[in-house]
Amino acid sequence: MSGGARVLLLLGLALLLAGCGGDDETPGGAADLPGPVPAGTTFKDPPPGALSAPPFAAELLDGTRVRGADLWRERPLVLVFTASWCDRCADVHAEAARAVDEHGDAIGLLGIVAEDDREPALGYAEELDLGHPVAVAAERVWLNYAAREPPVVVLVARGGKVLRGWSGGVGASTLSRRLAELLAPEPR
Repeated sequence: MSGGARVLLLLGLALLLAGCGGDDETPGGAADLPGPVPAGTTFKDPPPGALSAPPFAAELLDGTRVRGADLWRERPLVLVFTASWCDRCADVHAEAARAVDEHGDAIGLLGIVAEDDREPALGYAEELDLGHPVAVAAERVWLNYAAREPPVVVLVARGGKVLRGWSGGVGASTLSRRLAELLAPEPR
């Protein structure tokens, strides 16, 4: 093989490896946060007397800090209290993601794991590959949402009012119907 051919082969191999290496984005990190709420999307107001969602701060799996208030400011948010060791949790988390995905970027989803589950949660997020962020939160956050044992799913309205919680999880069809109820009809 000539020197020029060898250089071309090495250059091609380097380009191939660079392209196949994938991105360095951590599953469940900031890259999985939803984009802007789609234009023209409006939401119904929560019912009078709905309780305020407890404020919280957490860290996504890539180290990005998030606050609940920022996530539910513009859109409803589904919280899934989950654990890497819980097979049922993975199914519930995937069901929630399916329901949220039916509504595009109109609805947000955040998986929440306990602090002692940080390292295993990376594998959990990679294996599930849901395209939604996963955060590590203090035990106080879990307790504030009455999430004693995973899975627990909580629906928070735009603006931060708790609408519903499901201890043990909820199916995609039920959650999808509840999410659709949050969308205001388009003006005619």
